[in-house]
Amino acid sequence: MTTVRLTGYVDAETWPQLAACLEQALAISAGPYVAVELGPGAELTDAAARQLVRLVLDGAGHTPRLVLTGEWDSPEGAAPGRAEGRSGPRGESEVHDLRANLRTRPLIAQAQGILQERYGLRDAETAFDLLRDSSQQHNVKLRTLASVFLSAPRPADGPLWFPGRTRAPAPELGFAPWLRRSRVPRSAFAEAVLSTALRCVRGTRGLLHIADPLIGPQLEADQGIPDALLDRLTRGPDGAARGPATDAMREGRRVGLTDGLADARLSEETRQALRAAGIGHAWYAPLLSASGESSGVITLYAPPAGPVPTETEWKALDLVVAQAGEWLDWHRRTVMLDALEQLHAQGRAHAGKPRG
Repeated sequence: MTTVRLTGYVDAETWPQLAACLEQALAISAGPYVAVELGPGAELTDAAARQLVRLVLDGAGHTPRLVLTGEWDSPEGAAPGRAEGRSGPRGESEVHDLRANLRTRPLIAQAQGILQERYGLRDAETAFDLLRDSSQQHNVKLRTLASVFLSAPRPADGPLWFPGRTRAPAPELGFAPWLRRSRVPRSAFAEAVLSTALRCVRGTRGLLHIADPLIGPQLEADQGIPDALLDRLTRGPDGAARGPATDAMREGRRVGLTDGLADARLSEETRQALRAAGIGHAWYAPLLSASGESSGVITLYAPPAGPVPTETEWKALDLVVAQAGEWLDWHRRTVMLDALEQLHAQGRAHAGKPRG
């Protein structure tokens, strides 16, 4: 696979040179992909980031095609000779979406390639169709299905991927009984859980991350978080590789920051961003299964002078997160495996068949 490594600064003025380089790499590549690796120091203005991701999306149906890997930084303001500055709330929201696309698109491309090879599919488009159909049928995000597919053990040579599996009904959720339907989107579940958790502690701002087997905690729901702050927190629950949220998930216990966020596990940049958004307290509650396995984490924020939850409110929150952890564990063991079974069955059915 051809790789183009980017480590410098790209704005509207220098974008044409990068675009020409990528077009040349596509022209000479002998493989199905050209990887654009955004290495340390890669800095793209919002306009350049949008151009790059759109170039990837526009070429999704062609071979070879571009695959993005890595992470980029956005400049805080205009530097000499760099006229573009921050893009405002709308631009920040767009860049947040672009970063999410960057993190998940390589998973989907890799899943396509393995599907095509494993079942002898005619082309990558057929593999994508199978992923998309299973994703829609089971109401799961495409990137979630791709990640679970890539992390699952290879199926045996037979009609079933998981022979002998017993399907269980969805567990009870006292705060949202309608979520017992088997194909409720996980995003709808996350929004209901986060809203209920915030009501438990009289809060208005929070996040819910769900564990991903390959790329770590992924944002599934948010409430009351400004776009600029959300973009930072989306890269990790704490804006850092290790922090209170990841500690809460690993240790299986609630973690609280109530002293003006003065905790060494938060990066200074994240602490300042939280304070600038009017946040002075943070609590992190892991979502645990009955066996103690962590499926995600809820982050609840409060202003510096905001109320600290009472013991009764903590107990109410504990009940919500316990039920949520059980539901996520059921979803992973039931709905996601159903989606994989469909992929397996359809892959076998389409093996070697021409398109059309």
